[in-house]
Amino acid sequence: MDRAKVNKEIRGWVFTIVAVLAFRTFLYEAVYIPSGSMIPTLQIGDYVIVEKWAYGARLPFTDTAQATWSTPKRGDIVVLLAPPGNPRSDDLIKRVVAVAGDTVEIQDGGLVLNGKAVPRERIPGPCTYWNKLEGGPWREEPCVDFVEQLPPHTYHSYCTPYLPCGDVPPFTVPPGTVWLAGDHRDHSADSRVFGPVPVGRIKGRAWVALVSWGPDGPRWNRLFHSVTH
Repeated sequence: MDRAKVNKEIRGWVFTIVAVLAFRTFLYEAVYIPSGSMIPTLQIGDYVIVEKWAYGARLPFTDTAQATWSTPKRGDIVVLLAPPGNPRSDDLIKRVVAVAGDTVEIQDGGLVLNGKAVPRERIPGPCTYWNKLEGGPWREEPCVDFVEQLPPHTYHSYCTPYLPCGDVPPFTVPPGTVWLAGDHRDHSADSRVFGPVPVGRIKGRAWVALVSWGPDGPRWNRLFHSVTH
């Protein structure tokens, strides 16, 4: 084979590999949702596109933030590196409910920020969702549905019927960190477990559910479904 042609093909492959790595490192990444901690906003089986450039850039193949031009806001859904000592090494995905300087509290699953209850309204009527433990079957489970507002975000959060939804005493978020919670308020290991999270450990902001698989196969209603609310 002609050497010039071989060199051209090699350069083409190198360019493609570099472009793909740069895209995944600095721009977007797809993450799989394996658990129900963010139900109903995120469903088990979702593949969510993450905007890795939303807050800054990281050094390739490291956990080090290279540049920061924005910080997470209340209500943002973010992907973060697993906290030290976390039993799972996978990245986590949670909602920012308080930022540096805020005093956050939880009363029976409801948020209190800086002494004021975050608007939260119970939705009457039946509520169920599909849950699946790792390696187990799908199960339909009951829930209590609430609409919660962290302006400009309005979203649903769930609690388990007939059980306390959890309390957290007032806590002031330290500088350079955020406080995270799952929308499935009593089924989430979040800042109630591992504490405030340094902003530098946040990889990006969730943008859209690209595809999703549920108990009956593809969830067509979640194709390119926005998760920024």
